[in-house]
Amino acid sequence: MIFYTAVPHLVRDLEDQEKPLIQVVEKTEGLSQVLEAIGKILATGIPAINRALIRHLEVVQRDYMWDFVAKHWEQYSNQSDYIALAYLLASRLAVSLSGPGIQQLAQDMGGTVGDAIVAGKVHPMQYYLLPPVEPNPLAGDLYKGKIGEQSRYWILLTPSCDMAHNKAEKVLLALCRHIEEFDEYQKWSRSQSLPEPSNTRRKKLEGLLTDKRRVRDGQPERYHCLPAALLVPGLVVDFQQLITLSRKELDTLERIASLDSPFAEALVSRFTRYFGRLGTPDLDTDYVLSQISSKVSGGTR
Repeated sequence: MIFYTAVPHLVRDLEDQEKPLIQVVEKTEGLSQVLEAIGKILATGIPAINRALIRHLEVVQRDYMWDFVAKHWEQYSNQSDYIALAYLLASRLAVSLSGPGIQQLAQDMGGTVGDAIVAGKVHPMQYYLLPPVEPNPLAGDLYKGKIGEQSRYWILLTPSCDMAHNKAEKVLLALCRHIEEFDEYQKWSRSQSLPEPSNTRRKKLEGLLTDKRRVRDGQPERYHCLPAALLVPGLVVDFQQLITLSRKELDTLERIASLDSPFAEALVSRFTRYFGRLGTPDLDTDYVLSQISSKVSGGTR
């Protein structure tokens, strides 16, 4: 946005030199300054992204109306349920913004053909809604701020239904540790300077990233990884480091992002599984094997 005005002092506070999306040009500065302001905005790439998104939605809408709605017009011509029609089109648009559709949109925005989306895998950005969409906090919301002596990231574990209806007098948060704090990351990072980086250390780090940490590496169910994406750094939720706050105290923290479905549900499920696990005595396998061995030796089943 460019304000070309004779009273720049009225909008000057909107301008931010570090974020050149809003430019203020006084009319006495001439058209050359307007062109310079346009150049700064174009250089951000935001206009190209906006055009690519609009073009993508127009193509999807055109193809859908031409290839589907037009062919089934008799079914739709007398349709008065506009909510149903709106959902129908919205669902189509949503599908177009995943898989090959998002790949095409990324290329239209300036991405390269080599930036392929791997089938069966998710991009880290798919984990998050950033910034949060819902006005009320939800389970899986990521916060940043100081609690006690710790200025860290925190994630909300209180059920969303309790938050939505203000039932929760207290809320439960888990500490999120930076992935760089973990032994798997540190050993892998050191191996990158070697002529042949360690594949074993890479696999251990992958285990932490995919919540498949081996038991001998320490309490696999205790942690839940959140991949880095834009404003969110690489984090690991620690279910042993919990804290309870009042709703008022929660509101003093900065709400960064929300985990999207099904990642929010996966977080809560893993937390429930960790605290709901039941320990049982170890089976005497020596006795069981001796019984089996006796049957085998005796030729019985």
